[in-house]
Amino acid sequence: MFDNTEKLTKNKKYTQAELFKMVLENEDLREKTEALFALDFKEMASVKEEYPDYEFNIDGKVFAEDGGAGAYILLEDGSIGYACFDFPLECGRIAENLVEWFELLLNCANFWWNYANRKYLENFEMLEKEVEKAEPEGREDFEDTYGDDMPPYFELQKELSEKLDIKIYDNIAKDVLQRFFKTAERNPKFMTKYVPDNEIAKDLIKN
Repeated sequence: MFDNTEKLTKNKKYTQAELFKMVLENEDLREKTEALFALDFKEMASVKEEYPDYEFNIDGKVFAEDGGAGAYILLEDGSIGYACFDFPLECGRIAENLVEWFELLLNCANFWWNYANRKYLENFEMLEKEVEKAEPEGREDFEDTYGDDMPPYFELQKELSEKLDIKIYDNIAKDVLQRFFKTAERNPKFMTKYVPDNEIAKDLIKN
């Protein structure tokens, strides 16, 4: 389970376990979080049992899926991994803990996956320009998708930030995505292999 010994949220209100439990047990909060984060939370299950045709170098538990071919996984070292069971198969670590994971998804209106490219890792100016262009588009896409069924993007983002005690950053490129890149690149990397075809997953940070 998530560590329950240290309060890691913005104002030190919640431990990771408290944060996760609060979202799962509050129906309104869960619905809004799933909408903004573009995922579905689920009961934790062993990643090896959920995906028996795959081998993983680090064990973990699946706790959310993105509605497509992607799964978020609590790894045994406490970090958060992501695997896209699609073609091409891609896998990697995206946050050092649950709070950083919440911050990544809360701050990126444009799905974080779209920034997972080595050209952005190696060129900060290019990353800043892409964030400036893509984030407004992501907010518009969210509001077009949900219309009156959800509050406007900024309103919902602020509400979740306050309820979950998760920080909103002014500089996404510097304070959120640079941390994501560092986590994704550190060793040992989280990897998987599709056993029947012996296909090894590619890194999330694409060339």
